[in-house]
Amino acid sequence: MSKNPADDDNNNDKPLSKLLVVDDDTDIVQVLKMGLLKNRFLVDAFTNPEEALQSFKSNAESYSLLLSDMRMPALSGIQLARKVKEINPNVKVVLMTAFEIRDEEYSKVFPSSRVDGFLQKPITIRDLINKILSLIGESESRRTNED
Repeated sequence: MSKNPADDDNNNDKPLSKLLVVDDDTDIVQVLKMGLLKNRFLVDAFTNPEEALQSFKSNAESYSLLLSDMRMPALSGIQLARKVKEINPNVKVVLMTAFEIRDEEYSKVFPSSRVDGFLQKPITIRDLINKILSLIGESESRRTNED
């Protein structure tokens, strides 16, 4: 008889995955980081995309997903995504934007950029968690801690 890992109390403390979160808005970074930490993700959060890239370069294999704002000064989310994928093509990339973007339209405009998904701001922590889990292959559905 196989046991569901979600039923194992010891498993509840184990982080699901390590994420790199980047947005030039400090408040957004803090809210995202807190929501993700409450839901058992390890999070490295940055407001400077160039600093985030340096951190990624030093430990590229430890990250499973980059969550980045699309529009930032110095280095855009698209540029950051491209550089991250060059270093580790297995990392999933989700870009956040205030504008509605359809994946198929984006891939026509930016064919060389391999972005795995988009999220339109504002986003709830629950929707964010569901998107991340769908991309990193966590199939178990679980209740998120939003408060």
